[in-house]
Amino acid sequence: MSPDQLDDLLQKGMEAAEKGYIHSAQVFLGQVAEHRNTPELKSYLAYCLAKGQGRMHSAAKICRESIKREPNNSIHYLILGRILLLSKEKGKAIDIFRQGLRTSPNPLIIDELKKLGVRKPAVLKSLKRNHPVNQVLGKIFDFIGLR
Repeated sequence: MSPDQLDDLLQKGMEAAEKGYIHSAQVFLGQVAEHRNTPELKSYLAYCLAKGQGRMHSAAKICRESIKREPNNSIHYLILGRILLLSKEKGKAIDIFRQGLRTSPNPLIIDELKKLGVRKPAVLKSLKRNHPVNQVLGKIFDFIGLR
């Protein structure tokens, strides 16, 4: 297979993954993986693994290895953040997205952060946001409409 054909398959696979067509993405990316072994390809395959098969831990591990190999590629942070969101680890995902933005202003990361929404300030600013008193007061104030 020629390099141009591999690039085309890689692009199709990444687009399919972005659109949520996980099975198609796995097929395209799997064909590329037979000839190439790049960190970006591994990250997208890891996302397919997490989304398609629910193997969050191994997918996150693959992305972390890709980040070690290419720490300045924000795509790895994007994919790892999405995997963390799938595994219900929103706080960690936000931290990873922010790390990715420090490497480069990736519009896909910005979109992910916008989807998550802006957090409201802590009720008692003298306490940490995850303090139980702040959490309970936040829920009460939200319920009665004061937030």
